Amino acid sequence: MHPRALATARRHRLRLDPHATAHLGDTVRAGDLVVAVCDSAYEQLPARPPLHWSVPDPVRAGTDDAFERAYSDLAGRVDRLVTALTSQPPAAPKDTP
Repeated sequence: MHPRALATARRHRLRLDPHATAHLGDTVRAGDLVVAVCDSAYEQLPARPPLHWSVPDPVRAGTDDAFERAYSDLAGRVDRLVTALTSQPPAAPKDTP
């Protein structure tokens, strides 16, 4: 994990440890909501997730400010997503014969 990503997470009191990479197919289960935030990774996924947030890669800029902007962008999007998901009425159960 990039040191600036870790520093940004610490500033916002987020724990990112333990962190290890894993294949998406090994971790995602039925019913999970996957959000892609990397354009190139999204393009390479065989089954593209329904949500794709194009977030500029802060590593390219290489500044603390770029990591803060990425954090703020993602935090705002997550907040809006949570609001949208929790304000929706539950789906009606499907009739079974």
